[in-house]
Amino acid sequence: MSMETTAWTQLHSVMNAQQERRPFDRATLRRIAAFARPHRRRIVQFVLLSVVTALLAVATPVLAGHVVDAIVKHGDESTVIRLAVLIAVIAFAEAALGILGRWLSSTLGEGLILDLRTAVFDHVQRMPVAFFT
Repeated sequence: MSMETTAWTQLHSVMNAQQERRPFDRATLRRIAAFARPHRRRIVQFVLLSVVTALLAVATPVLAGHVVDAIVKHGDESTVIRLAVLIAVIAFAEAALGILGRWLSSTLGEGLILDLRTAVFDHVQRMPVAFFT
């Protein structure tokens, strides 16, 4: 059997393997919450920012529809201009909030990873020497 065939066979078996599914129990959720607790403020900020960004993303097509309606109905030119300016402001706000959201997401993720790595390192440091031999 060639090396390529072996690799494909292993990939197939891994992809079709039945994964062990363990349900989340309360203890697991408490452990997750313990790691998330120091980051509550950032988590809340990130969720609120995501909601605002989603609302702005919905507002743009709605306003664009109003622009089309105003043009089709031969509405006031100033209405079209005001709506276009508002769409531009929303696009700028979406870009700024997107940058802020990515920053919050990355600092939150990196903070959680640091906490997890620190917990593992502290646990390994507390192990007896016999564990390593």
